[in-house]
Amino acid sequence: MSTRQAGDILKELFASMKITERKETLFDVWPDLVGEEAAEHLKIQDIKGKTLLLEADHPGWIQVAQLRKNEFLAKIKERFPDKYINNIKVSLR
Repeated sequence: MSTRQAGDILKELFASMKITERKETLFDVWPDLVGEEAAEHLKIQDIKGKTLLLEADHPGWIQVAQLRKNEFLAKIKERFPDKYINNIKVSLR
């Protein structure tokens, strides 16, 4: 009897079910949307309704998020047109 890796078995199962890959999420692409530096200091905590909740590691990054809010929202809308996020709230860690 041959042994197979669980990952190989799951790939075969997903392929047979026509499930090829997981959809990307806002959490996955956050650094691409806001830049690596901002993503290091502004972490996504949650999405509540139409509001993206962020947590900043310094008060200065709260101000950066407020100044770039419209830019962030536009990039989210461009990447995820089916997700309707129209607000960003930032709290201090």
